[in-house]
Amino acid sequence: MRRFLFVIAIACLPPLQDVAQAQPLRDPFARPAPAAQAPAAEPAQEPAPPPAPRLRAVMVTPGRALANINGQILASGEWFGDYQLIKVEERGVTLKKRGVTSVLLLDESRK
Repeated sequence: MRRFLFVIAIACLPPLQDVAQAQPLRDPFARPAPAAQAPAAEPAQEPAPPPAPRLRAVMVTPGRALANINGQILASGEWFGDYQLIKVEERGVTLKKRGVTSVLLLDESRK
């Protein structure tokens, strides 16, 4: 009886030539190959200019003053991109970029 089941099991297998032509097994843990990048249809564009500095918050304490400009915390003398923070006051900051001085005021209407 066992021999009969073995013969039936063997008969149900695909022919060896079909097994040889089958694709090799893929490693399920292998990282996928990087996708081929399509050629760019348009020429490379210039990178977007950095966002204009926006004063989000100011903290002034005796001996220390900090400003949050576009999410970056800065003290006087530090740089934000091309801008140097010159002075931090209670309602605004003074920035300098390539010799041009500008003042950013805290927008208290957005709370």
